[in-house]
Amino acid sequence: MGAEYGSLPFKEQIDFFRDKVNLPTKAWTDLWQGMHARAFVVAGATREALLSDLRGLVDDAIAKGTSLQECRKGFRAAASKHGWSYNGGEGWRAKTIYGTNLRTSYQAGRYKQMTAVAKTRPFWQYQHSESVRYPRPAHEGWNGLVLRWDDTWWDVHFPPNGWGCRCSVISLSQRDLERLGKEGPDEAPKEEPRTVDIGTRGPVEVKDKGIDPGWDYNVGKTAWGQPVAQKVMEEWRAMKGDAWEVLSPGKPADYGRSERMPVDATTAKLVKKAATAEESRQQIETLLGHVPEKVFNLGGVVPVVVNAQVLADHLALSRTPFLPALIDALSDPYEVWGSFQRHKGTGRVVLRVRAMKVVRLDSTRSLLVVFDARNGALESWTAIPSKDLKYVEKQREGVLLYGR
Repeated sequence: MGAEYGSLPFKEQIDFFRDKVNLPTKAWTDLWQGMHARAFVVAGATREALLSDLRGLVDDAIAKGTSLQECRKGFRAAASKHGWSYNGGEGWRAKTIYGTNLRTSYQAGRYKQMTAVAKTRPFWQYQHSESVRYPRPAHEGWNGLVLRWDDTWWDVHFPPNGWGCRCSVISLSQRDLERLGKEGPDEAPKEEPRTVDIGTRGPVEVKDKGIDPGWDYNVGKTAWGQPVAQKVMEEWRAMKGDAWEVLSPGKPADYGRSERMPVDATTAKLVKKAATAEESRQQIETLLGHVPEKVFNLGGVVPVVVNAQVLADHLALSRTPFLPALIDALSDPYEVWGSFQRHKGTGRVVLRVRAMKVVRLDSTRSLLVVFDARNGALESWTAIPSKDLKYVEKQREGVLLYGR
């Protein structure tokens, strides 16, 4: 039996899945809606090595078309290798991991393909799959519905719309629309929101009937963003730092963490300020262990690559004395936070990983080192005196991925 969903692998589908970051979680509901488009999670898989093995199975299914049967064999081997005691039967868990990731990646890839040709094929048609054993009446009711590609209805109803949902969307031209006997798009159905108690997350609002809790979002728009008109573009450019809204506003108290971060003893000593970018690159390579690039596994849960040349190219020379403290924090962070953020203009969701620690430089001075990473690469960092406790605490928000 070949791949369960779609026909042949395609670039956009593969890119979507490979852009995800491994995140250990206790329950699927630890992340919500569009956060799942940016992170690879398996409920109960809390170790990076286990997640990496499970991810490899899904990657093979997406990129090579391996079967569900092969995935089940690999699942059994990974669980045995890591001594993983999981909930549910082996067959059900493997099928859920396999099917959910194949369907969401496929639909995210199709979204990117269809938005790329929206100028000539501006209409999208919802198609219910007849292959499901227990069809949802709401999904059957949406079958054949035609709306413009940028209708906000798709923000909620772009499939998949629940566990096991195999619905899809196709794009249509004006001529296609006329062949269907339509003069224009249909009217979007009125939504019927409801509140559902799902236990691990409590009462949540679901935006329409027929959609499972946590599935009322557009996986493609979340991953890639939506092209925006000039007026909207100008509006979100004007937002500057306010262009992103935080989707995961957790605080240390939510995780039983202390209000103040301890000050760590460290062997990191400030170095002489580099006179040139080339000297800065050489300093960084030395600190990395005399190599041009190194991967740091933050807290054993999130890998981040640091490239000496790239860091030197984007580093003010005035910051070079603090480089040893950065490497120290990368090697042994006190906390690692994940912050899911959605762009207000395009709807795209990103996952920024922030790690930090406070280090003591001498008997009178301590330093807060904070750095952000995205897509597995160092994005930015800062090192400041830790006397400003309000600033220190402001950095600690989101989903706690690791805490020493």
